[in-house]
Amino acid sequence: MARHRLIWSEIPDRQYAELPPGLRALVDRRLAQLLEDPTGDADAVYDARTDRWTVPLGDAGFLLYALVRLPETVIVLRLVVL
Repeated sequence: MARHRLIWSEIPDRQYAELPPGLRALVDRRLAQLLEDPTGDADAVYDARTDRWTVPLGDAGFLLYALVRLPETVIVLRLVVL
């Protein structure tokens, strides 16, 4: 079971719903990793100025997310598909 809960912002939630199945599966795998350890991924980049994180989706794009410490939450702010 994931340590963090997941919240989607409105726009990336709509984008996710419209993704083709293969790309949606890629996003699901990445999110599963983030929910276990949102700061431990070697590819995750923290921007201290905005207090936000980005993580790539292979060559397909990236996720922009924020963290809430209590309750432990990952908030998907952007889903960028290239």
